[in-house]
Amino acid sequence: MPEKNNMSLKFVESSIPAESVEIVELLVSLGADHNTAKTLICLHTHGPSKSIDLQKNCNLRQPDVSIAINRLRDLNVVRVVPTNSTGRGRPSHIYELSVPLEEALIPFRTEASERLAYIQSQLSRLGELAKFASN
Repeated sequence: MPEKNNMSLKFVESSIPAESVEIVELLVSLGADHNTAKTLICLHTHGPSKSIDLQKNCNLRQPDVSIAINRLRDLNVVRVVPTNSTGRGRPSHIYELSVPLEEALIPFRTEASERLAYIQSQLSRLGELAKFASN
């Protein structure tokens, strides 16, 4: 298979192992949002991270990190750890995987399996209708 040259999957400083980049590509091919997949892998690779760290390591803008973190929280694979800040401004958070990577991939695999089952059902129904229309 030819090597993909997709800028949207690019990480900063080549700090992500090739296997992890492939995981991102596979998640995206299965229907996951690429920013969500990149954020998941960055958290796995770099460990607990602040938003600014994810922005740098994942080569994403802050709103994209926020959306990805919310999606991962909805899937119960990321936890938010508040930090003790003594200064002004918005409170800072550290994000970390709440489960090992193998478990964090389960919701993505489940969603892909559900989509596959739906497509198979639709293909079967299409075959039935074609057979009926031919008679």
